[in-house]
Amino acid sequence: MSALNATARVRASLDAIAGILLAPDLDDLLAVEQELGAALNAMGRVRCVDADERAAMREELLRMRTALVRCRALGSVLDDVTQATLVSHGRGADYDRAGSRTMRRDRCGAHVKARM
Repeated sequence: MSALNATARVRASLDAIAGILLAPDLDDLLAVEQELGAALNAMGRVRCVDADERAAMREELLRMRTALVRCRALGSVLDDVTQATLVSHGRGADYDRAGSRTMRRDRCGAHVKARM
């Protein structure tokens, strides 16, 4: 697989994930997650970029980066909506005086017991 095709495959997977995050569907997300893993694996096996594909590769990498930023933004919004829903049911994270969400203890490893 060429570098350009591998990169386009990763970008297409990220675009699909972004589309799923607009109307979340777990089954679709899991299916695309597998495709993204396979696409990243294929991209990792690329060893060189043909000279005649470099300009197109640069453009595809920019599109891939845009797709990744979009996925991150949509994922963050989805996380905020989930947290707000949990808070409304008395199960969510706390907020500080500035209205920012505080770090949940389970995310920073505060619950881990370790012995040295």
